[in-house]
Amino acid sequence: MPVGFAKTEQLQEGKFYCDRAFAGQMLLNFAPGYCAEISDSLPEKMSTRLAEESVTLWLAKIVDSVVTPYASGEHAWEMSVLRVRQSWWNKHKDEFEKLDGEPLRKWCAQQHQDKDFATVIVVTDFAACGYSANEGLIGMMGE
Repeated sequence: MPVGFAKTEQLQEGKFYCDRAFAGQMLLNFAPGYCAEISDSLPEKMSTRLAEESVTLWLAKIVDSVVTPYASGEHAWEMSVLRVRQSWWNKHKDEFEKLDGEPLRKWCAQQHQDKDFATVIVVTDFAACGYSANEGLIGMMGE
């Protein structure tokens, strides 16, 4: 094998064994039986996939000083949710106006969300807010 490929091969082999070990930890043990409440205390942190961690974001508008879902219709808040890779969010999170303080506390109470984990992005009809209806979550391009 060429010397230049050795490091890449080692990285891929390491990732393979890491993924295999992680998958082994996620095996289900059916012996104790099924319990519907088991996942109540394990929010999005418990992954069943070998994928990068993600962050759940809610898109909201402020209309007459009231926080409203970006989407309209039945189940509007559920339709205003999106998930992004944790690494992307860490890079771009400061580019968005986020709900905070008392409005966030009220929203969390209404939506039954934990304010330590809830992220609500305030969007407008202008792409400068970092969200475009045509392109999705784009951040502040060029800034």
